[in-house]
Amino acid sequence: MTLIVAIFLGAILGNYLFEQYKLEDTTVVKEVNSLYFVMEGSYNSKEQAENATNDIEVKLITKEDNNYVVYLAITKDEENLDKFADVYHDLKINTTIKKMSVDNEEFLTSLEQMDLLLKKTTYQDEVLAINEVVLANYEQLILD
Repeated sequence: MTLIVAIFLGAILGNYLFEQYKLEDTTVVKEVNSLYFVMEGSYNSKEQAENATNDIEVKLITKEDNNYVVYLAITKDEENLDKFADVYHDLKINTTIKKMSVDNEEFLTSLEQMDLLLKKTTYQDEVLAINEVVLANYEQLILD
């Protein structure tokens, strides 16, 4: 008889706690991995993109929808974004910023490490070399 009462009370208390938990309005916020993409431009064909950016060594050309987009840099850090703006301004290359999300953890980890390196350098050649690695990682881990 004691066992039956204990099971009955346990079921009532469990049901009560479950109902209280359901009543709480909980919002789950997914961490958005927003990245800054430094974009040179968008073109109708890959040939146009390649010809227009012939003099730019470090770039990534991707097909998005019906256009070919030329990306020059990717970063998660706004301070590095300013650094890229200075580099491309010095090279007389007009750029725009596009904010996108990426869910690939391997790429995001690599990008964080590269962003740390970028913060410590002030030389244009080093900035471009680090950026070349980031773009290659993006191409390999995201686009392939």
